[in-house]
Amino acid sequence: MSKTVSLNRPAVSYRFQRVYPGLQTGHALTVQTKRQEPVRFFMQQSDLDGACGVHIAAMILAIHDLAKPSALHEMSHRKTGVAATVWQAFQHTFFAGVHPEEWVELMDSLDLPLALTAKYGMQDNADGYALEWLMCGGDLVALAFASVKHTRTKHWALAVGVEGAVVGKVHTPDTILLLDPSASEPSFAPSNARLRLPTTGPGSRQAPPDSLNPSKDGKRKPVHWMYEAAEWNAEEVRLLAAVRLQRRVAA
Repeated sequence: MSKTVSLNRPAVSYRFQRVYPGLQTGHALTVQTKRQEPVRFFMQQSDLDGACGVHIAAMILAIHDLAKPSALHEMSHRKTGVAATVWQAFQHTFFAGVHPEEWVELMDSLDLPLALTAKYGMQDNADGYALEWLMCGGDLVALAFASVKHTRTKHWALAVGVEGAVVGKVHTPDTILLLDPSASEPSFAPSNARLRLPTTGPGSRQAPPDSLNPSKDGKRKPVHWMYEAAEWNAEEVRLLAAVRLQRRVAA
């Protein structure tokens, strides 16, 4: 007797994670560059400064092997070289912080082999572009975000990956993995903070996959992320900017 095989099998579902390919986890997070040994590149800011923008700029340069982490740690004392140029460009932002448009201008002024693509706020669909770039893999994305409930929190962090759910063949990202200079150096993990989509509302895990795109009337609904890190209370934030950084290939 032949056995009937049901074709109505439930779709396979699981969680996925994609991380910038050069990162290596261990006791300390490292990146493999042209040097013989992987190097530690995480830069941690203090409680007194507003230098999250320059800290993630330094991490980006170290990851792309454009400056040694040791030189970047001493950038304020350097007279020549890339580290000195970074300090000359960013030193006025060390305590005051830096707005997204200025951060992009300062990074461009360094004249490094990096191509920057910037999207600002809801009008540019920064949320959708950030997820798209991270899903493609291989690129770093600098993120600026602000608190939804008050004006005190305005911050920069470096997006190094994305995770989400897979149902059947459909990948739905819902979490951005961050290297946050205000948090501790990660150990045995590629990130130390994250932005997580809420479980309800626009852009949430239950929302349609195209909820980050414009509606029929051309308008976008605001997307609120939940910022989470071990050191801080969870906080609802909105993206101010997403900046993709790509290493230019020499001709």
